[in-house]
Amino acid sequence: MRRLRIAVSCLWLVLCVGEVALGQTSDGSIVFGKVKSAGGEALLGVTIIIDHGTTGTISDEDGRFEITNIPAGTHTLTAQFLGFDKQTKTLTLKPSQKTEVNFTLKENTVEMSAIEIEGKSMAREINEQAYSVTAISAKDLLNTTSDAQTMLNRVGGVRVMQDGGLGSTLNFSLNGFSGDQVKFFMDGIPMDNFGSSLSLNNIPVNMIERIEVYKGVVPVWLGTDALGGAVNIITTSKRNYMDMSYTVGSFNTHRLSLNGAYTNKNTGFTVRTNVIGNYSDNNYKVWAQIVENNAIIDTTNVERFHDRYRSGTLRMEAGFVNKPYADQLLIGAILSGNDQQVQTGTTMETVYGKIMRNSRSAIATLKYAKQDLFVKGLDLSLYSAYNRTHSEVIDTLRGYNYNWLGEAIPNPGKLGESSLTQSTLDDQELSSQLNLGYEIGAKQSLALNYSLTHFTRETFDKENPNRIANQFPNTQTKQIVGLAYKIDPTKKWSATVFGKYFFLGVESSKQLDFGLSTQRTEAVESHKKNFGYGIASSYYVLPNLEAKASYEHTYRMPWANEIFGDGLFVQPNPDIGPEQSDNFNFGLGYDFKLREVNRFHLESSLIYRKSKDLIYQVVKGGNPETNYANLSEARNIGIEGGVKYQWKNILNLGASITFQNITDQADSVYNESYTNTGWQKNYQKGFRLPNTPYLFGNAHAGLTFSDWMPSGSSLSINYNFSYVEQYFLDWAELGSKDNKKVIPTQTAHNAEISYGLKEGKYNLTLECRNLANARLYDRYYLQKPGRAFYLKLRFVL
Repeated sequence: MRRLRIAVSCLWLVLCVGEVALGQTSDGSIVFGKVKSAGGEALLGVTIIIDHGTTGTISDEDGRFEITNIPAGTHTLTAQFLGFDKQTKTLTLKPSQKTEVNFTLKENTVEMSAIEIEGKSMAREINEQAYSVTAISAKDLLNTTSDAQTMLNRVGGVRVMQDGGLGSTLNFSLNGFSGDQVKFFMDGIPMDNFGSSLSLNNIPVNMIERIEVYKGVVPVWLGTDALGGAVNIITTSKRNYMDMSYTVGSFNTHRLSLNGAYTNKNTGFTVRTNVIGNYSDNNYKVWAQIVENNAIIDTTNVERFHDRYRSGTLRMEAGFVNKPYADQLLIGAILSGNDQQVQTGTTMETVYGKIMRNSRSAIATLKYAKQDLFVKGLDLSLYSAYNRTHSEVIDTLRGYNYNWLGEAIPNPGKLGESSLTQSTLDDQELSSQLNLGYEIGAKQSLALNYSLTHFTRETFDKENPNRIANQFPNTQTKQIVGLAYKIDPTKKWSATVFGKYFFLGVESSKQLDFGLSTQRTEAVESHKKNFGYGIASSYYVLPNLEAKASYEHTYRMPWANEIFGDGLFVQPNPDIGPEQSDNFNFGLGYDFKLREVNRFHLESSLIYRKSKDLIYQVVKGGNPETNYANLSEARNIGIEGGVKYQWKNILNLGASITFQNITDQADSVYNESYTNTGWQKNYQKGFRLPNTPYLFGNAHAGLTFSDWMPSGSSLSINYNFSYVEQYFLDWAELGSKDNKKVIPTQTAHNAEISYGLKEGKYNLTLECRNLANARLYDRYYLQKPGRAFYLKLRFVL
């Protein structure tokens, strides 16, 4: 579609300016500016004509244009683009005057209807792949206070759960798979060890172009061992821009985002920079129990008093684009750090007043891509990153406990609030992905991927320098090889078959014969190999009705923190093994219009997952510590659906709902104890996996008014609603009806209003989250913030 528009624009320009004289006066004026769509997207290939055909130009990829040597006087300036309404402006120029004129073009729905099947946004093209994938664009959210977490929570089947406020630990769930069963990427580079400063709730929306969510089956080119899907965050690829924003809000929250890029059109040299800053006291009120002498004396609203979070990230890339030897060659660096006061453990039954944790990361990156390498149709891309992360956990308080009133209660002999430690974790990781693609013909192609990850960790505890477990190596090596064959028999039908080989090598240590005279710690080493395979296909039943089906038999290797622990609340488990799953997806997507101005999009998916050795997090009542273990067999049968409606470019409505029935299916479990070791009947069989929502949804409504007092301005009003049905914290089979721990049904309401001036150059947004000030919980009954207000200022060049 974009090529069609540009071709038409070029033809129009040639016809209009063919008679232009070659000579111009040296004292002529200059008109420059930018062309955007009503949605704020820069438009490439727009024709800008002076005086109906005496001279003109075409906008570049950033929507910018410049016309020189214009004689003094009154002129009409016209911008026109296939699929958009023509716009004309009148201006009077003095000799040698330089004037800025900007255009905002509104889509012409009548003109577009005849050719819209050819014109698709990048997000839509991704959504129409054979894989079960959802791509969400950030362009309509750039003025909001959203981050990557907020964007993902609006996707059907996705639930991002967090421990508390800004900077708190997240747990990502996708169609029942959670944690590291879903892999994360930034521009195709794995984010496994990017450091906590680049977590989902730290990545601002202004840094993002779109997010791709692959559900179940994951494409070979991502080179990952994800069990239940993958998320690829695509950062802004504009070549010349600047986007700066600052947000201030409740709980002394401050968020800074600076993003920019410069590209020399002649040399291809480019520089890209992102700066992120986050700070919050997180001193919101929670409903908590006041404990004195091991007895509950009151339950009341109290203010969190030890939950400050601050982080900073600098990301830079420099190199060349569009050169004969490379379409892209970029060398980059990411420097990030954070520190966090720790308020609670795994549950809110225990509160802390002095525990601290912090981390510092330095990451070097390399990106290389070249199409038609050596021969036509052979494409190569290479992504590599080397990361060094230094983390520290400090729990050195002696002789005291804290309660929820912030009082230090004497407790003679108490060593550490959780466990006396001052541990440092030094992690190093090398990750690299090589992709080769070859077009056999117009309808067939091959893709090969090789992925390598090597991770090492050194641990030292100042409070226990002779700890035996810290004297053993902790290393992990993963290699993945994938091969895919794609065929498009017809324009309606596309299919991909693929295979993946997985290798995992681990060196660690294990404590044996605990509590016996033979208790000891020994080095352990394991190597595992597995092979996965699958198929994905899509077919257009009608021109606007697409059916998708996919199947994958896949494996997911445990990652570092699941094996080695995190040095504080997550305990190590060197026995944890790979998990495997058979994933089925079937989906339908339908787009249609009514009277040209009413657009509808309907989608629905059926999900079936049968998993073995599923890795899940074990919660033990009020115990602040947790660990990962394998669940012998689990099954998920689910359905999700969504609907979107748009009236012109003014009204947007949408909603999605997800139901996922994740149950334990093992007949027996292995119990390891001193008195009753061996296989036993599994009393949890048929019960839902605990601490995992099974029914949830969201809805949104938005109004956008362009050229609203004055011309070139815009006003947006948005409302978002989320719903989560109640679910059990622990296995439903355990305990009596009256003492089961239940996370209650929750509803949340958010509202925001944004106002922009000068074609989106200056923007102001006011947002209120949790309008009803409801008690909201996520994982492990940890309460999230109540009603909060945020103000965002944004400036764009």
